[in-house]
Amino acid sequence: MFMFAGLILFIPVLLAEDVAVLFCRKKSVCVLEGLSVELSCGFTIQDTRRRLKEFYWFNNDNRKKWKDTTILEDLIKDPEYYGRLFIGAIGGSSQYSQTTTIIDLRPSDSAEYKFRVNTQNSEWKNSESGTTVFVTGLKVIKNPDTVKEGQKVTLTCSTMCTLNYNFYIYKDKLRLPSPNRHWNLYLDSVSSEDAGSYSCVLVGLKNQRSLAATLIVRYPPRSTTVTVSTDQNKIVEGSSVTLTCSSDANPPMEKYTWYKRNGTKVSVLPGETESYTIPSLGYIDQYFCEAKNEIGAQNSTWDLTTDDRPVNVLVPVLWGGVCPDCWNSSRTRLLHTETEKPWGKS
Repeated sequence: MFMFAGLILFIPVLLAEDVAVLFCRKKSVCVLEGLSVELSCGFTIQDTRRRLKEFYWFNNDNRKKWKDTTILEDLIKDPEYYGRLFIGAIGGSSQYSQTTTIIDLRPSDSAEYKFRVNTQNSEWKNSESGTTVFVTGLKVIKNPDTVKEGQKVTLTCSTMCTLNYNFYIYKDKLRLPSPNRHWNLYLDSVSSEDAGSYSCVLVGLKNQRSLAATLIVRYPPRSTTVTVSTDQNKIVEGSSVTLTCSSDANPPMEKYTWYKRNGTKVSVLPGETESYTIPSLGYIDQYFCEAKNEIGAQNSTWDLTTDDRPVNVLVPVLWGGVCPDCWNSSRTRLLHTETEKPWGKS
């Protein structure tokens, strides 16, 4: 009778859990790529006579890589963490805490991490819930993605994390003057000078620069000019010359159109290339180059004279789209005005 009673009293001691994992301090944490994260758990050893034997962290999302998927693998054995894992000492007496640090975080480190511990003569005890780590980078997002000159654009420094940082914007590796608190850079009326590579960096974390976004500003042809080349000493009637049309545009020119004006007669010359050769120059000839891309077009006018007077370059006229009667518009009036000088009496 007494032996049976003693056995009944002894059974609860054998079945009592030796280790109780109290908590892992953070259920989830979002960290920028390249920084570090601390994994921390606390636990209690119920029987103070037992001593802590072993403990480790494991990546709960890495089971496929384990040699035996039924045996939880210590994080320190994973070659992906070599040189990046710092195991802190156990602190406490009956209530303990342990912190492990992963440095130089990579996107592949995003996972749930759990803690495992046992004591002498006891089984392993795992934390019921671990710490889920999200590793994210910084990037710059453009809105809209493509922009024409004169439009508005917003550049946003973006990350999955909620971070209480100011940040700097860099354009082509040069830092813009002051830190930004609102994560957005607004350009109200963009020009080609705004085009470039933009990145952002958090203040105090200069080595953690974002992925860059390239801002491309599209604009119609401008500064359209025609240059003349000849192997003769001067341009005279009958000279052979080559005209070359050049213009600044983005996207590049789709085509060039050459026009010849003789008196009131205007004709379109064959070919759509940037150069045009005149085998025999007439006495009174004007030649026009029109450069066109998908945004718009611009023409530049050349007056070629057949004596020693200077060549007259007319002011370009900018227009967009198709202009079926442009020869009757401001372009023609401009020509009449400008041609009075070289052909008027001196």
